[in-house]
Formats: sequence, structure tokens, C-alpha cells
Amino acid sequence: MIITLAGHVDHGKTTLVQALTGVDTDRLAEEKARGLTIDLGFAYTDKLGFVDVPGHQKFIHNMVAGVAAQQHALLVIAADDGPMPQSREHLEILTLMGLSQGTLVITKCDLVDDARLAQCQGEIDALVDGTFLQGAPVFQTHAQDPDGYGTLLGHLEETAAAQEKSLSDGSFRLAIDRGFTVKGAGIVVTGTVHCGSVNVGDQLFHFPSGKELRVRSMHVQNQVSDVAKSGDRCALNIVGLSLGDVKRGHWLSANPSPGFSSVSIKMDRAPSFPRALKHWMPVHVYHATSHSTGRLALYTEAPENQTWAEIVCDEPLACHRGDRLVIRDQALDATLGGGEVLFTQDLQARRRNTQQHRNLVADYALPSPDHSFAALLNRGALVRDQFRGVWNVSDTQLQTLEDAQPVLKVGDRLMTPPAWQQLKELAVAQIEAAGSATAKNLGANSEEGRLARAHPEIRRAVLAQLLREQRIEQSGGLYRIPNRDDSLPPDLQALWDTLEHELDQMQAPSSGDLAKRLNRPLAGLEKQLIALTKHGKLIHLGAHRFYLPTRLQSIADVVRTMVDHHGSLTVKAFRDQTGIGRNVAIEVLEYFDGKGFTRRQGNERVILRPMDFV
Repeated sequence: MIITLAGHVDHGKTTLVQALTGVDTDRLAEEKARGLTIDLGFAYTDKLGFVDVPGHQKFIHNMVAGVAAQQHALLVIAADDGPMPQSREHLEILTLMGLSQGTLVITKCDLVDDARLAQCQGEIDALVDGTFLQGAPVFQTHAQDPDGYGTLLGHLEETAAAQEKSLSDGSFRLAIDRGFTVKGAGIVVTGTVHCGSVNVGDQLFHFPSGKELRVRSMHVQNQVSDVAKSGDRCALNIVGLSLGDVKRGHWLSANPSPGFSSVSIKMDRAPSFPRALKHWMPVHVYHATSHSTGRLALYTEAPENQTWAEIVCDEPLACHRGDRLVIRDQALDATLGGGEVLFTQDLQARRRNTQQHRNLVADYALPSPDHSFAALLNRGALVRDQFRGVWNVSDTQLQTLEDAQPVLKVGDRLMTPPAWQQLKELAVAQIEAAGSATAKNLGANSEEGRLARAHPEIRRAVLAQLLREQRIEQSGGLYRIPNRDDSLPPDLQALWDTLEHELDQMQAPSSGDLAKRLNRPLAGLEKQLIALTKHGKLIHLGAHRFYLPTRLQSIADVVRTMVDHHGSLTVKAFRDQTGIGRNVAIEVLEYFDGKGFTRRQGNERVILRPMDFV
């Protein structure tokens, strides 16, 4: 059992560990000189492992790094001082990190009389009231009474023996807190296993470098071992990294992780935080041994009176569903709260407070991968890579979930056969009601908007299936019900017969150029061009320019290919690739930006999400 000590500075945590284990955990020269713990310290007995954390407020980041949800809390309070500011803050952090069991120790009992000792006990009862330490065993110790240490050690060993260690279902992950070299062995990293298990000889991945490595040997709780499991403190001798690659805050995992800059959490506010939470306030974000700065973006709504927040991090965190974060205020240097990770993604949510996004987060917020998988599948919103990344499940675990019920695969997306059939019927109904539709506007007025919310890849697949079944037909980018007369009015049809050829080029002429070519008034021509957009024949790009949907789709395909190959594109590269003049190229790219297909970042553009224009 791993035990995390917590408590105010100079309340005797390091002395207590030394009395229980014989190990002085203050290993740094500065710690010896100043007489206080600065960094994490570790000590072990045959049955127990102790993590001694700093008590000083300036080193709170190191304290957070020593806490994991599976650990046993040992809250240390000096009898003469009683609960102090860091006693309260440490208890809040232990709660936010998800610890559920612990023990209370009153130290320096020889320095006070019985009345003060009773008063201190009352203060401790008030401190832990309503927390996971309410009703926890309390032990009294002092340096002149070794029997007190023996009684405490016996209790901790009994607790460890009764503790049933469960193996997390997730893939292996270890939060690194130290890295060093051992002569004759090479690189060794130490940390706490947050989930899964690892064996000697396993291949792992390092975050953030993505480098692959191998486990040569390991120690668990300071003993040679062949396997480490969730909750263990272990040291891994690894091959494949240099010492310069390893820092506190890095991770080793069975699956490569890109890290996530957007993390949605169920927010628990710290009772001691003195002011209201503000949207977009700057914060420090602590995750296991990792640290990032970022912004706190509050959801406007959340179910069951919960508070949801999106943490937009400056540096990506390798966190997953169910992990715990601690959030501290940048200005006050105080803990403002934290909570459980519900959902992760690469970039900040574009529309955080839409019902669609809240539904997605709510489906991932369900208590297990099984429940979440079923809810997402029923909603038609299950993306395999996203699900694997959020829940940290292996390919085998994901395949087991897929095999448990009938599923249809559309690219990387999964849905149930009834949901697929419903989308098909909605598509047919809308095309029939409208007379014709493009893939882009298909579903805009559909039942509950389900078809509109469906990913473009799914909409394309639905239309392709309906075409194969001959329930619809396609002509000029429009989908119609077969044998249905849905012709344009005669004046528009005559114009369309002329315009289709004129506009079928990468750089569509402006409406002014078209008016000159056709010798027609510009105002009247533009009115008819807008009417053709309502029939799905054209797309109004803006600034007197109209495009054929099929031609705009071919340009979008060029953009997608360029970004796939180079990661981004510039106006110059786009102009050179397509042959479109600079001004028109800017018009096209700004149209793509406005539709959310691309985003401008300085002088370059990246793709935000796939999109169809036909």
C-alpha cells in the first residue's frame, strides 16, 4: 500500500516517516540545510511505501505530484499548532484528487498538556467534518514514545493487508516523477502506475516525445519484480531514451498519446477559495506529476446541478476520462478547485455550450466505457479513435465492445443499424419534401436535427447507399427522388443552361464579368444567381462571386490534400497549386474559414473539420 503524507510545514511528516521506516526522506542538500522538505521523498518497509510531500505553500506543485487516487492518505497535524493553512489546503487537494481512505496523526504530543491535546482533537474533527477523513482513525505520537509509532505502523500494515488491490481496465500508464542513471543499468524512471499493468520486456511509449522504448527490468515498492500494477510505486529500467528525454511530468504508456489541450471536467470548487469563479480566468493545471497553465472556460449549463468547465491548456496534458485535475489560481496562488476529467480533445471546443456538444460530453461522462460506448453508438456520435483516446482503452477492449452488439462502420465512425436506417429515411423524406437537396444542406430541417448533426462522412455514406438502392438519383450536385418533375422555372433554366459551362472552372468569374459576357444588367443577374443558390445549383461565395458546388468541392479536396501532406497551407501555395488568382484565392479561403472548414493561424491555414460542399 502506498501512503501519501500531507500536512503543514514543520508538523513532523519527515520525522514520522523516519520513525516508521528508518529512512530520512530529505535527500537534497538544501532540504538538510533549511530543515524542510522541498521535493518528494520516498521510503519503504516490507509492506508499505511512503511518499513524503512538501508542507510549505511555495512547493504545493511538488505536493500535488506525489498524490494518486489509489493511495492512502496520512494527514499529519502538530498538537501545538493544530490545523494550519496547508493542513486545510492539503486536505482539499487530497479530496480533489479522489482519495477515499486515510488516517490522522497528531504529532508533537509531548509539547502540550492534556487540555491542549483535547482542544487539538476538536479542531481536527471540525477540519475533517464532511470529508473522506471524517471518522478516520486518529493516532498520537511523539519522539519520546516509540510505542505510539509501533501502534500506527501496525494499523497501516493491517489496512494494507485488508486492501484488495484491483487492476484498472485501462491501458498501462505511469506518471514519471524522477529520472536518473544507474551505473551498469542505464536510464531508470520512477513513478506511480495510474492504471493497467506492465511486464519486463514490454514495449512502451514516452510522452511527449512519442519515442518507443522497452522495459529491461523493474523494482516495485523497492523490490525486484516482473510486473507492476495500478497503484504501485515502481522504478523501470528502460532502453530507448536518453536522460535528457525524461522529466517530471512526462508519462510512459502502452498506447502512444498525443496529449490534449482541451479538457472538460466536472468541477469541484475548493471551499477555501475566497472569490467567485470567472469565465476565462488564467489558472495553473496540475495532473499527476504534470503541470500546465491555461484558461478556465465555464459551461453555461450542466446536468444535475453540476459545474462543468473546459480547461484550455497552454501545454497538452496526457490525461484521460476519469483522471483527476487540481486547479490553482494564478493571481492568488491558491487552490480554486479541480475535479474528474469527463472529455478530452486536441483543440478548444468551437461551440462549447451547444446542446450537441453537451450531449457528447454527457455521453463520455457516464461511469464506464461500456455505458459510454452504448450511449454514443445510439446517438450516432461514436468515433473510434476519439473513444480510444478519451477512455484510454486498448484495441482489444474496443473490439470487445464492438463485438457485443451489431454495429455498422462508416470510416472511423460506428453506429447501430436502426440509427443508420433512421438517417436514410430522414434523408429520403427531406429530399422528397424539398424537391432536391445537396449533401451540404441535407438535414438542415430534419427531425431533431439528427441528420444535420451527422458527420459529413456519414451523410455521404447515407446518400451513396440510397443511390445504390435507387431510392434517389443525382444530377449536377443535386439529389432528387427518381421520376419526380422538379424543373427550374423557364427563365432560370435558360440562364442555368448558359451559366453551368461558364462557371465550371477553378476560378469562377465574378457576377460583373458574367453580366458583361451575357450583356445583362448586373442587379437582375445577381437576383437570378441568388435564386439558383436556393435551388442548390450554386454557392454564393460573397463579393459578387458564385461557384458550382462540385467545383468548390474539388477545390476543398485540393486544400485537404495539401494540408495532409504539409500540415498547413499558405495563400501563395494554394494559389500556385490551383492556378487561382491571389484575390479570388483569398475569397475562397476566407469562405472556407467562415464555414469552419479551415482556420487561419498567422499566414497559414489548418483544417478544423471535414466538410462537404456538394
